[in-house]
Amino acid sequence: MSAFNESGTSDLAIYFGDFLSTIAAFTMPAMADSVLLARQQVTDFLSKEGSIDLDHAIAVTSELVANSVVHAATELQVVLERWQYMVKVVVEDLNNQLPVMRSLDVAVDSGRGMHIIDEYADLWGYELTENGKRIWAGFNVA
Repeated sequence: MSAFNESGTSDLAIYFGDFLSTIAAFTMPAMADSVLLARQQVTDFLSKEGSIDLDHAIAVTSELVANSVVHAATELQVVLERWQYMVKVVVEDLNNQLPVMRSLDVAVDSGRGMHIIDEYADLWGYELTENGKRIWAGFNVA
């Protein structure tokens, strides 16, 4: 559970290996229903992978999309990438506000999303784009 951003010096190729293919890509509006749609799409595509923890990938997808809907409030794109050693779930939106790991507070009903991503993903990170940001989570391929 390590996080990387564009200013990091680590060579992520040692974790990901070679890029193999884009499994799927779909665009969604910044609406609460997009979380369920993303969960369904990711389940459909990654259930064929069989080599990653699907429950963790779905939970992380839910959090990434929900964070984008709530905090970016822009159209978003979900991309599933197959790498040599990992499957990567990427959520891209049009807001350059970076993710924030908040302090956990049991009295508050929000603020746990990045903690869930950090706990369930084998690796996660983000990078700024020309028009916003990409937040990704990687899952080791068994």
